[in-house]
Amino acid sequence: MQTTHIQRLSGTNLGTYSFDEFEERKQELARLKEQASSFWQQEKTVLVAHGIQNCHNILDLACGPGVVTRKIKSLVPDSHVTGVDLNESLLNVAISDSQQDDFESPTFRKADCTKLPFETSSFDFVYARFLFQHLCDPDAAVTEINRVLTPGGRVVIVDVDDRDLNVTPSCSSFDQLTRAAGFFQAQGGGNRHVGRTLDDLLASHNFTNVTRQVQVMSSDQIGLDSFFRMTTQFKVEQLPKELAGQMRDLIPEIRRELASMNATISAGIHVASGLAC
Repeated sequence: MQTTHIQRLSGTNLGTYSFDEFEERKQELARLKEQASSFWQQEKTVLVAHGIQNCHNILDLACGPGVVTRKIKSLVPDSHVTGVDLNESLLNVAISDSQQDDFESPTFRKADCTKLPFETSSFDFVYARFLFQHLCDPDAAVTEINRVLTPGGRVVIVDVDDRDLNVTPSCSSFDQLTRAAGFFQAQGGGNRHVGRTLDDLLASHNFTNVTRQVQVMSSDQIGLDSFFRMTTQFKVEQLPKELAGQMRDLIPEIRRELASMNATISAGIHVASGLAC
């Protein structure tokens, strides 16, 4: 993982998430889809509160398999919705799945969020969910977001901050996995504490009316096993090979420990927003 920073900048992934490096890609794809669907109602409320229904040209950055992109299109059917991602495997899934919808499909295309292939002032709403924790150069991404937004257009960035990831009662094996994942993500140029920095990041690029709020998501909403699988277990795949093997063997123990304690996992999801100058 220590060398992924340079490799991924020049490859099909920009940062510390690499779908094609997962040993179990079918499971990871299922996780991505489940994650996007399970909390959509909460996510939808956030988007509506930030005025997405009044927008006409919407950009979904790092759209992955396109689940949320398609839901946005369904929410705002008269708008033009574009989803971009660097990973062709995920984009192919997004395109294929969108053909099953009974409404006009979004546009999906391959793009680097730090070098977007769009003209200045092309969009009035840009959405980025769980992207910035992986970026080696978040300033470059915000610069591009500002460029492609119309003056007064809105950006909404949703991301994690592991300082708000809690298990009650505490679970030492769970903490061991999350600490390792955070450490090696940082080694690769990412930041699992990015949530608290997002409003300052937007303000430093001259966005106005900047706000940040925290939405709490919990295993009480969808079940402990599902929440653990969606938010934590996949991190094993992002560890160095030898450590990943050790942590993979630890997963059943973590599950048993969490279940025996009837634990609750909660995560604070930071939502930052601002208007382009």
